[in-house]
Amino acid sequence: MAFHTIEPAAGLDGPARRKAHRLGPPGVAVRTSYPSMLDTAGFRDVEVVDLTAEYLATVRRWVVAREEHFDELAAILGPEDVRERITNGNNTAAAISAGLLVRTQYLAVR
Repeated sequence: MAFHTIEPAAGLDGPARRKAHRLGPPGVAVRTSYPSMLDTAGFRDVEVVDLTAEYLATVRRWVVAREEHFDELAAILGPEDVRERITNGNNTAAAISAGLLVRTQYLAVR
């Protein structure tokens, strides 16, 4: 199995973890770690790849592109949707920059 996800950084205290959940996408608020879930599901040889720096650069580019093409996107998606996507991107970038969120790729064998 191979997948990537955005998750809270390791070692966060309660308030920082709650902030990561608030600023990250909906799927970031998992109760159990991905390595633990993979282990419970019978996966072994789990490889973890940190893609945080690359993802942060991508999120920043998405924000810039959405701002530059706001009118065209708003005509398709509606202005509220585009503003929300820009806000979410800025929140995600801020949380990554603050060390609250990481982008991780998992590879595992079952």
